[in-house]
Amino acid sequence: MSKSKIQINNLNPKSKFFRLMIGILFVICHLSFVISPVMAFSHVLPSPAYSGPTGVIRIPSADVIPYKNFNVGVDYGVFFLPGVVQSNNTVNYKMNLGTFHGVELGVIGGTDENTQKLREGVFVNMKLSLSTGDGPDPLLLAIGVENLFSHTATDVYMVATKYMPQGPKLTFGFMADFPNNRFRPMGMLGTEIPLGNTFFVAADGLIGESVSQLNAGAKLYFTPIFSLNLYGLNVLDNANAKDSKSALLGFSWANPF
Repeated sequence: MSKSKIQINNLNPKSKFFRLMIGILFVICHLSFVISPVMAFSHVLPSPAYSGPTGVIRIPSADVIPYKNFNVGVDYGVFFLPGVVQSNNTVNYKMNLGTFHGVELGVIGGTDENTQKLREGVFVNMKLSLSTGDGPDPLLLAIGVENLFSHTATDVYMVATKYMPQGPKLTFGFMADFPNNRFRPMGMLGTEIPLGNTFFVAADGLIGESVSQLNAGAKLYFTPIFSLNLYGLNVLDNANAKDSKSALLGFSWANPF
């Protein structure tokens, strides 16, 4: 058997790696209903989502990197392509900077999930905070744009994030992208649940007229600024989703230099 065939078989959705990732996600989601959460968000700096800006798993949140702070992140994993046995490895990297008070500017790049080659370019993400809260349980609001300068992946959004007393952080809002030069609106909903001062489970999703996607994952903070992230995108393997089914492992690091 050739080397390429061996690699494809190892990345098959029925492989041990895939079953292990799904098992970990199931245990994490189960624990979120068993263990009473404690308020721990004040102890850590929010990390970037897979899409680049500070967020939950796939969707952005209304959190904005503080002025003169920045974070970097890298995700590595496997995309399980629909309709074929083959699976592709992918690398995703991003960086965000608090350029002004209430303004987050970032870049994102990586490899294409289908070709495994670098995407068409490094794209720009921008987020503007419309409201801030100084209390312990604030309601935040922000607007932004993702993948600016991309020919196919640009989208805009408005999002709110509510910190709940002694419980989860809820994120909800509106996103629109432009496939084939057509305006496509979608709703966003996500939650992050602390299971301690350093461990968080999360889930988010997108739903619209022609698209739906559910994502899940977990974040483990070794320090308030460094976290290890486990993401599962499109865990229900919906054919009408923005991303293919995938399992990703990565990290985020704020102010590393």
